[in-house]
Amino acid sequence: MPPKRAAFLIWGEDEECQGVRKFLEDAGVVLDIRDLSKRPFTVDEVNKLIGFVPLEYFLNSQSDSFKKHHLDRDDLDRDETITLIAQDPTLLRQPIIRTNRLFTVGCDRKKICEMLQISPNGKKPVEDEKDEVHPPLPSRVAK
Repeated sequence: MPPKRAAFLIWGEDEECQGVRKFLEDAGVVLDIRDLSKRPFTVDEVNKLIGFVPLEYFLNSQSDSFKKHHLDRDDLDRDETITLIAQDPTLLRQPIIRTNRLFTVGCDRKKICEMLQISPNGKKPVEDEKDEVHPPLPSRVAK
């Protein structure tokens, strides 16, 4: 079975995100890591990432940037906020872990494990042992 792959989107160095990264790598997940502080999103990329999901799911309302930009969770202009995210990725919760069809935001290992279908103990899955070939069981004939 091929290894699981996921995009791992972060900005800067964060101890908790690094712990999640190590957890995923130990579980055998191949990560395509993108540090948004070095390679920021374009507005189009932010639009594709967020899609039709409410912005609040992605935003870190506790960040200094959220306060600096005077954002109000109850009154967000979608286009303006997406443009701000492209300019300032610290507005995002991190990490963002994305596969072809699914994503999760934040460090909730239970949700990450469910999405990637990996063991919560962080160990690589043991390859399925090959089925042993057994002779067919004798059929019983009723007398």
